[in-house]
Amino acid sequence: MSHLRSRFHNRGFTVVEVLVTIAVIGILIAILIPAIQAARESARRTTCRSHFRQIGIAIQNYHGVHKVFPPAMVWGPRGEPLGAGRLPIGLLDRVAMGVATPDDPDRVRSNWLIMLLPMMDQEPLWNAFDQSSPVASLSNERARLTSVSVYQCPSDPYSQSSNPYIRDQLAGGSSNKYARGNYAVNLTPGRACIHELQPDCEDGIHVDEPDLANANGTVWGSGAAGVNKSFSIVDFKAGTSNFVFADEIRAGISPVDPRGTWALGYIGSSTTARHGLIHRVEDGAGPNNQDPDSDDIVGCRELRNTLGRDGLQQLRMPCHPERPSNPEINAQATARSVHPGGVHVLTADGSARFVTDQVNPDIWYYLHHRMPAESFNAPF
Repeated sequence: MSHLRSRFHNRGFTVVEVLVTIAVIGILIAILIPAIQAARESARRTTCRSHFRQIGIAIQNYHGVHKVFPPAMVWGPRGEPLGAGRLPIGLLDRVAMGVATPDDPDRVRSNWLIMLLPMMDQEPLWNAFDQSSPVASLSNERARLTSVSVYQCPSDPYSQSSNPYIRDQLAGGSSNKYARGNYAVNLTPGRACIHELQPDCEDGIHVDEPDLANANGTVWGSGAAGVNKSFSIVDFKAGTSNFVFADEIRAGISPVDPRGTWALGYIGSSTTARHGLIHRVEDGAGPNNQDPDSDDIVGCRELRNTLGRDGLQQLRMPCHPERPSNPEINAQATARSVHPGGVHVLTADGSARFVTDQVNPDIWYYLHHRMPAESFNAPF
């Protein structure tokens, strides 16, 4: 009898029991991993929204000091003759084209996120920028390569110091690098035509000087800021609670992709533009728009050559390459995120909200327009 009890206690697990146990553990892991990932994304999304709120406080403080909001970008000291008198300042990138020289340097200087640094408790970084020189200059190298955590959304895996934007790579260089970011001011949701040069231009952009090749003028649309152009609260006729001042964007997926570059004042880098569909004439409308020809940005031709059109679609980062005979320009970009189902926006009253990808296109358009629609309900 004692011998039988000993055999019973030392029997161990059978193969079937082990397999059942493994199967149960596998099922539990399959259930828990998505829940853990969802919880982590929820925490990252909360941080992303919190960062936007901090930027919202900063733009209010900036307005309190200067009586206007910061411009989208500062351009100077001259116009851009490379546009042959057809393109306004703020579109062509001399560094990416490889044509910037000491005698004819880059034109892009500060931008709205640089100007907000003193309001973000970043005075040392603000002082590190040489405001008298282009942002591409050697004197600004350390400052523009500095990652600012509050300008980054932790959900975006490409918004990392290991993935800088290399602005001169298309021209064979490797030294003009920039840190990434995930927030962009709303330049305009409207069309690309120029009111002062095209009488039939509906809801396009404005220029104060038609001599586009030589004059360092101002460029603005129906959004929150322009090139060398600032607005105040009284200019936001739609009110501040229903007007989008800035959008969440994604960081570029390659060193040649300029999207999400916080210290660089270009469309796509730190500005959204031409992302409204109300007139049915522009692609790229709405958040996370997947039109294959949306986001007109420098470097798109190289991105398509490397990743292919389908590869960009799989990454949810489509873009439009100019024809080989034309220079690539930064001319269009919409709001993007890796959050499931939508993006964060910052309204002019400093509130951070979440807008779904299924938002009505007309509402999306009017949310980004300073002038109010006759009637619409904000999706907040």
